[in-house]
Amino acid sequence: MKISAAMVNHYLSDITVAWFNHHELPADEMQEYLPLVQWMKQNASNHDDLEYLKLAFEYLLTHPDVNHEDFSGGRYPYDSDDIIEIIDFIYRTIWSDSPPVSLSNSDDVQLVSISLDDWWADREQLPALITLSK
Repeated sequence: MKISAAMVNHYLSDITVAWFNHHELPADEMQEYLPLVQWMKQNASNHDDLEYLKLAFEYLLTHPDVNHEDFSGGRYPYDSDDIIEIIDFIYRTIWSDSPPVSLSNSDDVQLVSISLDDWWADREQLPALITLSK
């Protein structure tokens, strides 16, 4: 399944960018991001992206070769390890009843360059782009 990297960035920015609206430095503890994670979950749910986001996070958590800093929100001081830790916290918070992430969960996932607007507009019309395999 191909999933928009811009969509992933959009929802991660609900945490990585929004945090700096009221703070100078990243959170000391992951738990401090909880209100933003709840906001991100609602935002993704409102756009019917929550299941796609879960698959994308599983992919990111099981592929260390990905440049995770690409998902840091740009100019903010998160390195790859920080982003992985944030994604892991989000995953464990939202999908706490899911089994542990494994490589097999994300075998069919590919993050692609498609704009967020195109992702939302064309998601249902692009069977070649999105092939759900369950």
